[in-house]
Amino acid sequence: MDSQKTNELYEKFPHLYRERTAPLESSHMPWGFQCENGWYKIIYEMSKKIDKISPEGEHAPAISLVSRHEDGTLYVAVSNITPPVADIVTTATEQSRLVCEFCAYTPALLRTSKGPHKGHIACGRCLRKATPAPKGKAPKAKRKPRRAPDTIVVKR
Repeated sequence: MDSQKTNELYEKFPHLYRERTAPLESSHMPWGFQCENGWYKIIYEMSKKIDKISPEGEHAPAISLVSRHEDGTLYVAVSNITPPVADIVTTATEQSRLVCEFCAYTPALLRTSKGPHKGHIACGRCLRKATPAPKGKAPKAKRKPRRAPDTIVVKR
């Protein structure tokens, strides 16, 4: 995720992402969010819901990793997790199954074919942007629309 959106999440939810300053041995959050911008809204809504129900203090839930799972979905690691927080994280993971990781368009599918988006949840538009046009096949030439004649002949 780009640094502007990452910093926005860090500023709005400082106690939730408090492990971003921890050493790499104990937390992966110093690396930032290991996913693309399309899931920003899902992560923001998840953070807002967790922030609303979590208590303050050192025993509050803390997110230590946000990345893309092997099956293409969002993966969130939370320390000091409680059952309501686990439900919120599970809901966010399920939402990510249908949302494009790159542009937030829905519906999107897990891409298994070879190419730059293999293993990612992507929509058709992002897939077409990333894959080059097939070689050997020239694009279809577009015709100019015909202009209406200045004089119209009517047959009787």
